[in-house]
Amino acid sequence: MSLAKGAISMIQNSSSGPSELASMSLGSLAPAQSRFREQWLRGTLSAGRNVFVLLVELLLVTISFELSMSHFESRLAPLEIGEAAILIVVLVLVFRGAALIAFGVCERSFRHAGLSDAIAIAKAVAVSSVALYAACFGLKTHFDVVPPGGFFLADAATLFLMLSTFQFSARIYHFFVDTAGTSAAAAKRVVIIGAGDAGVSVLRELLDMPRSGIVPVALVDDDPMKRGTLICGVPVVGGLPNLAAVLSEFQASEVLVCIPSATSSQRKRILAACRKGGVPIRTLPGVVSLLDNRASMRDLRSITIEDLLQRDEFVPDRNLTSQLVAAKVVLVTGAGGSIGSELCRQIAAACPRRLVLVDKSENSLFYCHLGIQEACPGLEIIPVLGDVTDDHFVRTTMLQGRPNLVFHAAAFKHVGMMELHPDQAIRNNVLGTRNVLLAATDAGAEIFVNVSTDKAVNPRCYMGLSKKLAELFVKESDARHRTRCMSVRFGNVAGSTGSVLRIFSEQIRQGKPLHVTDPHATRYFMSIPEAVFLILCAASLGKGGETFIFDMGEPVNIYELARTLMLFAGVMPGEELPIHFTGLKDGEKVAEELWDGWEVPESTDNSRIFKLAGSNPLSIDIFSAVGRFHEFIAAHDHAGLVQYIAELVPGFAQQRTSLSEFATNQVQDDLERVNA
Repeated sequence: MSLAKGAISMIQNSSSGPSELASMSLGSLAPAQSRFREQWLRGTLSAGRNVFVLLVELLLVTISFELSMSHFESRLAPLEIGEAAILIVVLVLVFRGAALIAFGVCERSFRHAGLSDAIAIAKAVAVSSVALYAACFGLKTHFDVVPPGGFFLADAATLFLMLSTFQFSARIYHFFVDTAGTSAAAAKRVVIIGAGDAGVSVLRELLDMPRSGIVPVALVDDDPMKRGTLICGVPVVGGLPNLAAVLSEFQASEVLVCIPSATSSQRKRILAACRKGGVPIRTLPGVVSLLDNRASMRDLRSITIEDLLQRDEFVPDRNLTSQLVAAKVVLVTGAGGSIGSELCRQIAAACPRRLVLVDKSENSLFYCHLGIQEACPGLEIIPVLGDVTDDHFVRTTMLQGRPNLVFHAAAFKHVGMMELHPDQAIRNNVLGTRNVLLAATDAGAEIFVNVSTDKAVNPRCYMGLSKKLAELFVKESDARHRTRCMSVRFGNVAGSTGSVLRIFSEQIRQGKPLHVTDPHATRYFMSIPEAVFLILCAASLGKGGETFIFDMGEPVNIYELARTLMLFAGVMPGEELPIHFTGLKDGEKVAEELWDGWEVPESTDNSRIFKLAGSNPLSIDIFSAVGRFHEFIAAHDHAGLVQYIAELVPGFAQQRTSLSEFATNQVQDDLERVNA
């Protein structure tokens, strides 16, 4: 019985199969038919629109011809009737229509008509006029009177004017409608700095978008030949020295800097003038970003941290990086950090054989690996999660990876946090460096590069001291191993995690007061891509045992930097947001240095990199010291570690004490003087 029911069921299913297949086939055909109908409809509408436009243009051709005929009525009276008149009208319509089609005049958009459309109309009119004149001259035996050359010129001028008016009618209509719908009082009045090609491009785009709510009121340019002129109806009123007066006179609420080729000194003058004017500012990127040297409103951006550094625009040389790392195995510690991740990006772009990423932060390592994997899908990338203070982990990783180059960027860097945990500064920054260096040499690495900081110079904090000790260990280790060991030292990098610039920007965004340690505090800054590229350059220059420093430019006053960030964010310092002075904390200095008194910077083949020469008069047995550090940390004797550091580097504790007393005595006087 069950078998019979199964057979019946199979028969029913098989009988319904063809209908289901048919319905499936029809279902799959339906979207295709719908797309075909849609494309056919669009094509029909487009063709119909073009035919309609061509008919209107031919009507204008006829009107223009009649107007020209009436002007030359006395000389062309015999052409008003007869076969000659019919023939010349046919010639006019044929030649004009053919030219309008050939130059695509009837296909052009009315809403976005521009100079190219006017040029196309001029070409169509000129070519058809020459053809008409030649045809009439060739058929002069059929005419009692041949139209003179002036007739064709008048007809051409009249027709060009009529066709141009027709072509630009929609744009003119929308302009007046948009302008009428925009409140002049509510519009943002902007001054454009730069009356060159980039500035004029932005100006024209703004004028074409009245509903954008942005009204250009003046142009500022240092070129004396442009002053007093009008560009698109907007006056060029003066140079940068007059910017503050211009902003006040025209009641500007924003400045647009449109000089992509500006040098560092020019940007410095521009930013200083804008800050004096006290209005927000947006700028165009450099010419490297604007590859075609064309600018638009989309390219304008707010002032970035890199702009405030006032350094020349930097472009990494990929050929140099390729010569260093191509077909090599490269290992980067601290790969998820600001410097480490950029190192990985620039190295990956230079096509190494394998890139090993080491970091103890799972999240940072994940995103670093993901980003490089997406950018370089064919590259072998090995993410390794672990801590450089774990000697067994480091050795295992090195022996398995066998890197040719090792970049050691893993470090604790926050001064305040390391003041609370000096044992962790020594453990991570000194012992971690020892582990990575020794494992790299045992694995046969060719180059080892230790990333250091300017806080290692004449250190006042435990973080700086730990980096100084790491530098000494690297320098002394070079003589003991075949691996070329070197250190690179530089100041702050803009935009790194925990950077004062990021902190200020976040405080401004949240409407919180800004906190500055000291009104005289200065720091060196450099962009992350530039710092990383110079690290790679130093690695190619190093012979072993060197400490390299980078050209950091002029130090930046932190108080002035805070004021500038506020002004460029449209916030008045001291009025809308206060700036609080907190005083120097333990381990902090008013100004950083790039080298010690006994160190002498020497030039290298790279103008931005210097090699430090000289011998430390107070050198210590760094290998014995590192061994003692290991003993104290293994025994969890933090107090003993701090005491040993004081004995090892007696000037360190003494300078910290004197600095703290000086800061306590000076901070109140500084507060009163600045507030006054």
